[in-house]
Amino acid sequence: MMNLLTNPQNYEICFALCSMVVLFITVFVHVFGEHYYSRQNDIFGGLLFNAFCMSLLGLIHKVWIQSDFAKMSLGYQTVCVLVMLEKLCIYTMPFLSVLYGLAIFRIEIQGFVKKTVFVLPTLCSFLFIFSSIFTDFFYRFDENADTRYIYPQGVIIYLSVWVYLIFAAYLIIKYKKSFSSEKQVALVVYYLLMAAGIPIRILTRSSSIFEFSVSIALLLCVYTFQNPSEFVDLTSGAGTKKALEFTISTNLLQKKTFSLLGVYVDKLDVFLSEESVETSSELLRQISDYLKKLCPDGSLFYPFDSTFILLIPDADPDDAVIKKTAEQIKIRFKDQWILKNNEVKLFQSPCALGFPSEADSLERFNEIWSVMQKALLRHNRDVLRLSELNLKYVEHDKKIDGIVKRALEDGLLDVYYQPIFSPSDGKFTSCEALVRLKDPKLGFISPAVFMPVAERNGSVLEIDRYVLENVCEMISSTGITDYGIEYVEVNLSIVDCIQTNLAENILGTLKKYNVDSKHINLEITETWEKDITDVMDMNLGKLLKAGITFSMDDFGTGYSNLSRMALLPLKLFKLDKSIVQSALDSETSYMVMLNMIKIIKSLGKEIVAEGVETAEQAKQIIRLGCDHVQGFFYARPMPRESFIQFIKEHNS
Repeated sequence: MMNLLTNPQNYEICFALCSMVVLFITVFVHVFGEHYYSRQNDIFGGLLFNAFCMSLLGLIHKVWIQSDFAKMSLGYQTVCVLVMLEKLCIYTMPFLSVLYGLAIFRIEIQGFVKKTVFVLPTLCSFLFIFSSIFTDFFYRFDENADTRYIYPQGVIIYLSVWVYLIFAAYLIIKYKKSFSSEKQVALVVYYLLMAAGIPIRILTRSSSIFEFSVSIALLLCVYTFQNPSEFVDLTSGAGTKKALEFTISTNLLQKKTFSLLGVYVDKLDVFLSEESVETSSELLRQISDYLKKLCPDGSLFYPFDSTFILLIPDADPDDAVIKKTAEQIKIRFKDQWILKNNEVKLFQSPCALGFPSEADSLERFNEIWSVMQKALLRHNRDVLRLSELNLKYVEHDKKIDGIVKRALEDGLLDVYYQPIFSPSDGKFTSCEALVRLKDPKLGFISPAVFMPVAERNGSVLEIDRYVLENVCEMISSTGITDYGIEYVEVNLSIVDCIQTNLAENILGTLKKYNVDSKHINLEITETWEKDITDVMDMNLGKLLKAGITFSMDDFGTGYSNLSRMALLPLKLFKLDKSIVQSALDSETSYMVMLNMIKIIKSLGKEIVAEGVETAEQAKQIIRLGCDHVQGFFYARPMPRESFIQFIKEHNS
């Protein structure tokens, strides 16, 4: 047996054995891996089975040629039948490979005629192979049971291979934009390996090299197209954003009609942030498993935090199937979900978007969906539709994006200051620095509009540096601290917090203008706390050590865990204006604010009440024990020079 393997003339057996080994590895990885697209997965399984049979039959044939014992065990006619079966597997491989390509692009061949045309080249090859039973017009078997093709008519047997490879090239060219560059390369290499085996088979009269190239091609697939890491969210088991975008692109290229049914689960991201990975995954899997039952083809995606998306084929948003599915989801969410053996109540808001009637491109989908996501935060009625949205905001956001990117370069930004009153001191002891953007055409643009855009396009880092530079320069050059301003509050975005050099940049700016760290207070939002990372924790520690204080802005609008908030090194809690202004509207709102103040004071923290606009609000806030008051009743945000003059007049 060793001589059989080590003899240089028997390299074909070595290639056949290598093919079997590679196929075993591929099958192992495939079977124990996580899968997503079932149809694609089934066809790949068929490819593996066909390749395994092909390699096994080829190995038996090669051993039979070289081994007298094998020749005694198997007759010549039996081996000829095995070779015919091997050829059937070889010519089935291009058919299955193109079928696999169609499954990757989620294309189904519709109609009896189209299916017949698609299968016809393979059926012809099968017919030519079986023709050796009756005639040797196309090929014959030699004494080693090897096939000897009769040319030129023998070339016809290869016709199906080239037909399928040409069709595969068409698929790659047409749908190449749907894939990342590495996936494009992987698909091209897969078909090239398949194609390369044919001329090698003709030139070397050996099928072993072809079988080996097929096994390598399948191993490539199992680590690319069968690897769900890009297309499957491992915590929920649903498709990722990339999977959704790929599915939308391929369906639009095929001119298919379909709808997306979105399910926004209110506060889900907040809920999950407070739990372990295992617990979060358990809840997501529960939701995902239920929703998958409503779309049996597996078209469920979890592309955004708190939002699941179901793809409904051959449906418009107004179709009954959308309404029926949304109603089923609504009924299920009326019941409890189980989280760590506890019952949890979740609320959902649905929306629907039709393709290509309402969105005819991936870019258009992203534009519309960003508006829909904002609307879903306030929507809890029936299915939200595109007609209910004001899409002027989409075009408006595009303009804002361009303006924000050029804001610093074009000199459109300015820093305003809003004085903050201290009742105990009877004067203004601090202020908040607020950035303002004024466009020549649109006029003043609210920070609530342009700051989220700045966070998305990355320009928020430059804007926040610009504000801090202006604040430090103002403190240094005006002597504002001599007039009673103890510190200036400067907003810090979540994007700033994850920069590894944040602390160094801030402290460097203070040093540049010779500003004492006690004169700067950094504001963070309530949602910041749930996103703390090691980098943010490191920045926080360095800045606290340097003497900079922190305050929590917009307190009361998020979903804070107060026990954890108490552990954060915060100096101030700023009550959001919505809490302050609603306190006098109802007894319930008043009691909510009263208890919030009691809790904060019990933690030994100071309180700033924002949005105070009337004398009655100011009186009640001060009576309840708020340490600082900010709002239009005392002062509006004002440019630097006006602010300095205001402080000189009121604090003298």
